[in-house]
Amino acid sequence: MENFRFLVEDDINKIEKHLGGLFNITNDVLNDLNVFLMGNSKRIRSLIALLYLKANEKNISESVINILSAGEIIHNASLLHDDVIDNAEYRRGSVTISNKFNSEISVLSGDFLLSYAVNYLIGVEHKDILNLFINATRLMSEAEIEQYIKRNNDIKIQEYLQIIYGKTASLFETILMSCAIITNLDVEKAGEFGKLFGLLFQINNDMSEDSIKNDKINGVKTSVDIAGIEKTNDLKDNYKEKMRAILEKMPDNDYKMALKDLVNSL
Repeated sequence: MENFRFLVEDDINKIEKHLGGLFNITNDVLNDLNVFLMGNSKRIRSLIALLYLKANEKNISESVINILSAGEIIHNASLLHDDVIDNAEYRRGSVTISNKFNSEISVLSGDFLLSYAVNYLIGVEHKDILNLFINATRLMSEAEIEQYIKRNNDIKIQEYLQIIYGKTASLFETILMSCAIITNLDVEKAGEFGKLFGLLFQINNDMSEDSIKNDKINGVKTSVDIAGIEKTNDLKDNYKEKMRAILEKMPDNDYKMALKDLVNSL
């Protein structure tokens, strides 16, 4: 991911500045929350959106930066909640807030972050965008509930795909759609690209060594468990082909090439 970030580094830095300046009060919990928020994150949601917009020759406005900042905050808030559900001891190489303090503090910290995301989205002053994000957070919660109640149970591939759409791909989809609204791009096409990338990203993540280990401990079934490696790779290839078809209709530039390379790397 870092190989592509330099193309949009200035805009990523604007998002980092937003995230680093959220809190006007300090205490032990908020200090750790700030470290967590500014930790070793790829900012992949922002990276994809910025590359997509620039590939379509769009300028990055303050409204876009606010949307991407909100997306990063929502994602990080969901991780704080996930750490409680999974009894996770470490996140990004550091002790989780739920492990250092307790699960209550981790949940409250996640809720606290969500309030800042709402502030950024209200600042965009576009009702459709706020509604899109409200729906995405609902889908994320529904998917986590569904995954939790189906732990240690056999599930069908469509059930798995619906879960990862809700918990991961829906936020990618919402961020791309919101950015498309602001920049007058095809909203449906942008959302489709975000959704496909989110699905591919989560499937690929579920196939990593650490995720396989954690999912086994937590009784979570993924595509490889359900369909095997060969069919999972076929599924990934199908998503990649659909994304390449969307990319082919964009102007030829470095941002388009970066998106192609990023898709191919998963």
